[in-house]
Amino acid sequence: MRQQGFTIIELMITVALIAIVAGIGIPSFRDLVASNRVVSSINEFHAGLRLARIEAVKRNDTVIFCASSDQASCNGNWGDGWIIYHDGNGDDVVNASELIRVGDPVNAGYSLTFSGAGNAISFAARGLSNQSGTFKLCDSEGDAGLARGIILLSTGSTRRSLDTDGSGIHEDNGGTDFSC
Repeated sequence: MRQQGFTIIELMITVALIAIVAGIGIPSFRDLVASNRVVSSINEFHAGLRLARIEAVKRNDTVIFCASSDQASCNGNWGDGWIIYHDGNGDDVVNASELIRVGDPVNAGYSLTFSGAGNAISFAARGLSNQSGTFKLCDSEGDAGLARGIILLSTGSTRRSLDTDGSGIHEDNGGTDFSC
């Protein structure tokens, strides 16, 4: 009578093939996860910028988008989080009733920087911003190929950064490659 099953050679070949496929797939999967985290974070930030502009137009008044380390006042760095508020009484102090939206800090180890001045952007009643520049988000590894950005124009409009020269690295509004 004949026994059914695998020989040791067949088993070793199967294990070797699985190891090869895993060796190829796991690094690619890590890169995909890292890229998705950066894109997700910059998309949330971009949504906040657009909301601040829309609220300024809707309210026909100035709305402030600013960095906030405590999610209650304008302080800290952009990577610490951000808030959107309507300073209806003009005292330059964030009151709980003036808050529109609060944004979370970026992932641990990530850095979010702005090429413009300060940690606050004002959107006027017509949607114009008081400054322009590029927000750049870098991952914890400092991989410029994964860096993404949002370009803010003085008109108040925004756009995502692009890799226009095909180098694999996104550029700011002036066409300079990001570096982390």
